[in-house]
Amino acid sequence: MKLPVFRHLPLQRRLLLLVGLAAVVSLLLAVAAAAIYDFSTYRPRAIEDARAQAQSIAAIVTAAVEFQDARTATEYLSALGRDPNIEALAIVLEDGSVFAEYHRPNTQRVDLSDARIQQRLVGTGRILTQYHIDSRGPLDADLWIATALTPFADRVWEYAPLLGAVALSLFALAMMLSITLRRSISEPVQALAATARDVTRLRDYRRRVASDSTDEVGQLARDFNAMLETVEERERALRHSEETARRQLIEIEAIYANAQVGLCVIDRELRYVRINKQMMEMSGHAADALIGRTIAAATPELATVLVPICQQVLTTGKPIVNVEYNSVVPSTEEPRYWVGNHHALRDQVGNIIGVNVAIHDITERRRANEERAALEGQLRQSQKMEALGTLAGGIAHDFNNVLTAISGNAQLAIEDLAPDHPATASLYEIKRATGRARDLVRRILAFSRPEQNIQHLIDLRPVVEEALRLLRATVPRMIDIRLEADAHPPQVMADATQVHQVLMNLGKNACDAMLSHGGTLTIRVAGEHIDSVPDSPSPDLHPGSYLRISVADTGTGIAPELIERVFEPFFTTKGHGEGTGLGLSVVHGIVRGHHGAILVHSQPGAGTVFDLYFPAAEREASDATKSSFATPSSTGQGEHVLYVDDEEQLVHLVTRMMERMGYSVTGMTRPTDAIDAVRANPQGFDLVLSDLGMPGMSGLDLAEELLKLRPDLPIIITSGYVRAEDARRAEQIGVRDVVMKPNTVAEIGQLIRDRLDALKK
Repeated sequence: MKLPVFRHLPLQRRLLLLVGLAAVVSLLLAVAAAAIYDFSTYRPRAIEDARAQAQSIAAIVTAAVEFQDARTATEYLSALGRDPNIEALAIVLEDGSVFAEYHRPNTQRVDLSDARIQQRLVGTGRILTQYHIDSRGPLDADLWIATALTPFADRVWEYAPLLGAVALSLFALAMMLSITLRRSISEPVQALAATARDVTRLRDYRRRVASDSTDEVGQLARDFNAMLETVEERERALRHSEETARRQLIEIEAIYANAQVGLCVIDRELRYVRINKQMMEMSGHAADALIGRTIAAATPELATVLVPICQQVLTTGKPIVNVEYNSVVPSTEEPRYWVGNHHALRDQVGNIIGVNVAIHDITERRRANEERAALEGQLRQSQKMEALGTLAGGIAHDFNNVLTAISGNAQLAIEDLAPDHPATASLYEIKRATGRARDLVRRILAFSRPEQNIQHLIDLRPVVEEALRLLRATVPRMIDIRLEADAHPPQVMADATQVHQVLMNLGKNACDAMLSHGGTLTIRVAGEHIDSVPDSPSPDLHPGSYLRISVADTGTGIAPELIERVFEPFFTTKGHGEGTGLGLSVVHGIVRGHHGAILVHSQPGAGTVFDLYFPAAEREASDATKSSFATPSSTGQGEHVLYVDDEEQLVHLVTRMMERMGYSVTGMTRPTDAIDAVRANPQGFDLVLSDLGMPGMSGLDLAEELLKLRPDLPIIITSGYVRAEDARRAEQIGVRDVVMKPNTVAEIGQLIRDRLDALKK
């Protein structure tokens, strides 16, 4: 059992104390060993020493005995008996008499020749030694020595040097051992303890114990350092894990709080226990009004849908997702649309303790889908109108060729007959009928060929005012006509005549819708800027500046199912004989030809609004001056014209009429024949007039081949329907003119005359 005081001492002091105690114990053991040695060997050594002394003394006194000189023998004994251990010396003769003797001073005389005295001396611890003196004289004697043993207290001083040397050795050994123990055990252990103490107090696991030894203490230090490295690594990993967990918790809390999805947790009693900001905004309630309250009490507008779903999830544990429902937000009274996902919330052992609810607000998406559907409807309507325009253009083109043949042959017949011929009146009726038919074709072409107009940089406000003046003169007085126009609306590139036609058509339709009860026709003229594609009211309108002309009436309106059909050719809501159904089709074609758009908004019983958008011009308009052009003569001067058209009747008609005008005409129905004719005589033709749309080879293909044969050959391409890509290709291959096909042969002649005169200039 350790002493309490010793137990609380530092290790270094304990080691020093142990070393000191070991040295003292060693010294005591040495003294004990010396004492034991002395006790065990002193008497035999004393007897041996006494015998040796006896032998030596006997040798000295032998001569005195031989010469029977007792006095000299006594002197010798007195001199030799000065040894402190010799008590008495005696030379005893053979007869028992004492020849000579010596007694230590101040001691009682003893008779060494007496046997009883000898026994008494031996009994008291004296050493009695007898040595025969080898004398050659007459005397035969023995030497007796009585030697006393030295007391142990006196003998111990004999061991003092040895014990001192042992003590010094033990001290040196203790010092060396102390230093060694201090360096090899105490200091490393103290360093180890100090490091452990610092690590414990400061939680600094980067500290290490410095030790270069290879013994057990060094191994302990290395193991301790390894343990610190492991602890440091684990501490670093723990701190990293804690930091990661803390950061993730903060991120999760931030995501939960700021998620754009409404999140909430509902317990088994259908109470809100957690809710994020988005859910509060979506529900229109604050957190205090929801947390701890039931669904029915806190959000009655959601209870009819949310309560059954949560009950089912709590019962079955199966998620219910993508549930769409709507409600009215109490704070705004606006309808909102939601999609909810509901999942069971479980504890660590898998028991269902609540429901996780994630609600997506799809109101904007639903509205965007509705707007996209409306835009897609407008796009489909635009594509349908474009397809109808292409179809109408093709029909009008072919129909115009037929009308031209009928009208031209009727004109030739009138010229061939006398004025009073009975058939002349019928021929004039045919021409008048073809004129009305050409007017109908003109309307169809106005719808189908929007790019064919002559546009100038103009201010449309005077055009609008002129159209209103004409409308006021023709509509009943119960219809009020108003103009709301900006003082300086943006200028546009437009054909004033066509815009005037559009306004008259829309104004006439608006007035027809108000004939029964009267009303107000309002025309608004203002600039408008479209910032981006999502802000555009129509797919045909790109971001930029526009002039908007709105024609609004307070008439009967248009049924929703008829809105998409109002621009279709031959579609009309008027009675039989009241309209052709081409008015709005022509309006649509003209507006599209100006790279604009037309939109219609109507509500039955509340009126209709047509919005016309024209792109605003970037430069200022110059003052347009009206000038009259004299109609030049279409009479030819013998120029040789090559006319190519796949319609044989039209080729025959044009050839006859142009020859009457003074031209030399070669008519062909196959483009390959025309190529062969020019190849045979490249300089034999002054001009080539060709139709654009012909089977096998188009007019542009023909022109490209002819220009290879004669690059300076004037070529005019005519068509009832000219596309923008056709005009671009004609410019690329070198065709000078691509024009709309005239309606009469006379107009064809005038076209040729104008081009020939322009070439001469």
